[in-house]
Amino acid sequence: MLQTLAKGGPVMIPLGVCSVLALAVFLERIWYYWRTRSDSNAVIASVREPLKQGNYLEALQIAKQAPGPYAGLLSAGVAYADKGREQMQAQLELAAQAEIQQMERGLGVLSTITTVSPLLGLLGTVTGIIKSFAVLSGFQGIESPAALSAGIAEALITTAAGLTIAIPSAAAFDWFNAIVNRRVQEMNKAGNIIMDVVSEHKGEEQ
Repeated sequence: MLQTLAKGGPVMIPLGVCSVLALAVFLERIWYYWRTRSDSNAVIASVREPLKQGNYLEALQIAKQAPGPYAGLLSAGVAYADKGREQMQAQLELAAQAEIQQMERGLGVLSTITTVSPLLGLLGTVTGIIKSFAVLSGFQGIESPAALSAGIAEALITTAAGLTIAIPSAAAFDWFNAIVNRRVQEMNKAGNIIMDVVSEHKGEEQ
């Protein structure tokens, strides 16, 4: 296997780097999303009752222990529950942006690898064909078929390597994006519920 990859020429070096980076990002994101998974409905329910009673300190303590991206979001909302609705919403939006940045970390690398890997494979194809034509131009095509086949092998191997890296990287990128989008929707839902509960409580007090 290694001998076959070595026939791909120098372009296989950046392709190897891309494959290592893609695998590292994939494993790290899998671990992150698994570690931060949670039931948004259960998290919201845990802070809803204290907020209804105006017990913001208890709600804040529960929010800080919430798993996943909800800890920072709910903590920000509860911490500003005694302020105006606009100020509370602004803090929720800031907290949501910070959580989204955490969830999207590394996805830009996967996107770049998805784009660059096929191009590197195409570059290897071009250099391989150039080598083959160089052999033919030297009138060695008939006498030295091994030299001709080396250029063709380099072209095919680099093309296959580039696609082999790009295809799973693109699939992983789309999958992770779907996870992030779903969590963003759940965070928006949680933030709106928190604001509604707090507003309702203040209205009852008034």
